[in-house]
Amino acid sequence: MLAWIRTGIALMAFGFAIARFGFFLREIAQAGQVQLHARTSLGSAWFGVALVVLGLVTNASATFRYAQLRRAITEGRSAAPSPTMVYALGIGSALVAVTMAFILARTIAE
Repeated sequence: MLAWIRTGIALMAFGFAIARFGFFLREIAQAGQVQLHARTSLGSAWFGVALVVLGLVTNASATFRYAQLRRAITEGRSAAPSPTMVYALGIGSALVAVTMAFILARTIAE
């Protein structure tokens, strides 16, 4: 459980940092220190929110899985949970990463 919680916290912190960095860039662009070609459709705030939500889901899933395992051990049952959560979080992370890579590649090409 601790590894899952640590991963969830890291995802949330990384998402927060991405969102704040985008805000920082907008602020220095308004101050005239940097020229920024921003798009309004997809930005760092959306990716930051996506990562924070993914971290939240990871932590909630870790807590739920821990409760299932604890109950199974207490009752003397097999403690092998379904791997569905692992696959869902892995696919969610991969989708966020692919989307971020696509947006970054498109931004670099301009």
